[in-house]
Amino acid sequence: MNIALRIKKELGDQIDLRLIKKVVSIYEVIKNEDDLVSFEDTQSFLHESLGEIKVSEKIKAFRDREGLSQRELAKKSNLKQQHISEIERDIRPVGVGTAKKLANVLNCDYRSLL
Repeated sequence: MNIALRIKKELGDQIDLRLIKKVVSIYEVIKNEDDLVSFEDTQSFLHESLGEIKVSEKIKAFRDREGLSQRELAKKSNLKQQHISEIERDIRPVGVGTAKKLANVLNCDYRSLL
């Protein structure tokens, strides 16, 4: 079984297999001897070879990973549920302040949400 399918099986059916495959491919291309990949290297590789992943897709994927509804994410991040919905539909942009609030709840680096 390939690594992406094993990850999906381990994490559950709500995980987006396409995003797992992108992350695995990034790791396999740019990993170093320490098996650590910097945020900057990952972002650079994403932009060069995979195309940019929309912020809306990232936020939804992180939210799904954490098992949160839009309402739960809004409450925990002190944002309006409507704003979360608009961000996930590419109607509302994400500023630094909003990214930091969301990243705190979604357990990710706020820079990945900009």
